[in-house]
Amino acid sequence: MKIFSGTKYSRLAEQICLNFTNFTLGNLKIDIFSDGEILPCFLESIRDIDVFFINSSDCSDSIMETLLVVDAAKRSGCKSFTLVSPYSGYSRQDKSDHLRSSIGSKLLADILEKAGVNRLITIDLHSSAIQGFYNIPVIHLNGNIPTIDYIKSLELDNLCIVAPDQGAVKRASDFCKAFPEANFALINKRRVKPNEIHSMELVGDVTGKNIIIVDDMADTLGTMAKASELLLKNGAISVRCVATHGVLSGKALENLKNSEILEVIVIDTIHSVWKKAEFLANESGQQKIKIISCDRLIARTISALMQKKSIHEINMI
Repeated sequence: MKIFSGTKYSRLAEQICLNFTNFTLGNLKIDIFSDGEILPCFLESIRDIDVFFINSSDCSDSIMETLLVVDAAKRSGCKSFTLVSPYSGYSRQDKSDHLRSSIGSKLLADILEKAGVNRLITIDLHSSAIQGFYNIPVIHLNGNIPTIDYIKSLELDNLCIVAPDQGAVKRASDFCKAFPEANFALINKRRVKPNEIHSMELVGDVTGKNIIIVDDMADTLGTMAKASELLLKNGAISVRCVATHGVLSGKALENLKNSEILEVIVIDTIHSVWKKAEFLANESGQQKIKIISCDRLIARTISALMQKKSIHEINMI
């Protein structure tokens, strides 16, 4: 078994290999020509080897890079190809919400299978139903696990876990299992269109509480910023946000900088979060983005697969 990484995920791949000394980081060269064409080449034999490739599908270039690496691996005689995609892009396109629109996550599943991916490891799909789009094994890891220890280390009293909308209720309820003394609240949100909120109302008592908002992704942070205002107006002491994927697109950094949110805790499933956190810290002088690595969660999963052990315990809170 050998681990390889995409152009932007060498940092995560190295951390995964450091967690388990029997993991080997393979030698893969990925050339990018001046016109943007991608050419991957394995610089060592991978014949009859189980290949694990670390690369999130956070942009079209990363998806194309993954497809070409799969093709190169299959042509080089690898035994199996497991794609470790901590963040699966297009997962918000899991159904046709608009007339004559695409279903991006289904198309991505078909393309990856056709290219030759034998197994997918991912963290917190936007909709767990996306697993059904694949005809290969999908290992769906719980993104709450890496962040729980950090929240516990803060030793916050009067904790309240908040779901920012109806879609996050299950994820927030799952997070509550690690904090049995915490209260639970919900924000009922109505949208006019994507990334634009019409109204919000709070369901539950947050007076005198330290708030942890739990969601699967931090995108423009418009919802988080407005939710924090609503919570503080209703008597909350502090507001922190926990999200698996730090997408941080559009005006996200500006929204965070101008909000009352103490910090946003995300996992390093998307490579660009490191640069964005550094940029915000340099610009505002505040360390408002806390990054927790998913390296150990992925390393333990790969180890269990290689030893043919159950992954159930790894994935439980």
